[in-house]
Amino acid sequence: MMLVETEICFNIGLSKELSSEDRERLEWLLAETFEPEKLQLENSTFPADDTNSFQVEFGPRLTFTSAFSSNACSICEACGIPVYRLEASRRYSFLLEGTLSSRAVAILRDLLHDRMTEEEYVKPLDCFEIGAEPEPVQTVPIMAEGRAALEKINNVKGLGFDDFDLDYYTNLFKVS
Repeated sequence: MMLVETEICFNIGLSKELSSEDRERLEWLLAETFEPEKLQLENSTFPADDTNSFQVEFGPRLTFTSAFSSNACSICEACGIPVYRLEASRRYSFLLEGTLSSRAVAILRDLLHDRMTEEEYVKPLDCFEIGAEPEPVQTVPIMAEGRAALEKINNVKGLGFDDFDLDYYTNLFKVS
């Protein structure tokens, strides 16, 4: 037998410290309408280090800001709350009577999130910075080298262009 519990976590990026009034407003915005007493700040409702359970958390990929965050930040801005990013993630706690194989755990993880838009947070977030640096801009000499230049960058960057794409972009940049 397995018992599954879930909780929603709000990961908040602040542009400055919250005043007590701002904190009160933010708590009011985040609290569930019909059960505001269930909002807990900085703590999980799950028991810590239970040997018969495991926990996972999934949320939006940190490399982009979700639509939820954009809307939440607009609301916070309208309320005068200094929030620059607010992402919602989901935590799952599995309480087990026995053990699960590593394969079963991997299958569960795959079923619980959209791998294209979400990632697993292996530890609770303490910031939204991921340390990624953008690559420098490159010039692809399509007009000088034609399709061969596109094929090369396609292979190097793994762009996934097919023959149609390669022909289309080559023809798009041909000088008449």
